[in-house]
Amino acid sequence: MDLGLRDRVAIVGGSSRGLGRAIAVAFAQEGANVTISARTEADLRRTEIELARIGSQHHVLAIPADLSVARDIRRVVRDTFNRFGHIGILVTRVRYNPTGKPSEFTDETVMASLEGSFLSALRLTREVVPYMKQQRWGRIIHLLPTRVNNPTEGAALSAASQMALVGYSKMLASELAPFNITVNNLLSGPVQTEFLTAALETRAEEQGRTLDDLTKDIVADIPMRRMGKPEEVGDLVAFLASDRSGYLTGTSVMLDGGAHQTAAS
Repeated sequence: MDLGLRDRVAIVGGSSRGLGRAIAVAFAQEGANVTISARTEADLRRTEIELARIGSQHHVLAIPADLSVARDIRRVVRDTFNRFGHIGILVTRVRYNPTGKPSEFTDETVMASLEGSFLSALRLTREVVPYMKQQRWGRIIHLLPTRVNNPTEGAALSAASQMALVGYSKMLASELAPFNITVNNLLSGPVQTEFLTAALETRAEEQGRTLDDLTKDIVADIPMRRMGKPEEVGDLVAFLASDRSGYLTGTSVMLDGGAHQTAAS
């Protein structure tokens, strides 16, 4: 599928594994230049090699960085511009935060949570917007879990950061629309990744159940009776980054196999 992304430049945060990797692969398959970034250098290099095989080494830039640190964010954006000459697409992913009772979080825990999620996305956005304004074209996509609208018990910090980002995105979309820059959120349901599998294995062990039984319970609430695939997330992000979605901005797109419709009924 040719989405017209050839030679566009995309920065994908948290892209060494899982959904971030799948998004980077989707961009590479469309001929885009891709900057990938993550804290784990070994995983990052493996993804870099994979992307180079899809396109070429010239079209991928791998930068080890902690995107909760403002200094690293500035370095990633600067190095991307220096390598490719422009920046048109930003994909951010929020980090999962510590669980606990909302009334018991300390200031330090709250601020650390914001640094790694909401403020990380805000800072990345702030750094790339001037480049997008200059060329009067840009796509900003924030990847969030669907449970931002219905957080699970103990997930107060994650919900707070994610809901803050949703509100911020709506206002930013209005501001940037005259510059042909769109801002959208992709709300993803459960997707089969190594991270999710490890989390479910831990939960199954804590509950004295098998992983298969726990997985069956999860997909039972999804009308399509399965979890999502990483490549489905990647393909949808690529579409949101293309000119084919140029009239779509300030919204949150659901990708959850219809689960939100069931929950709302």
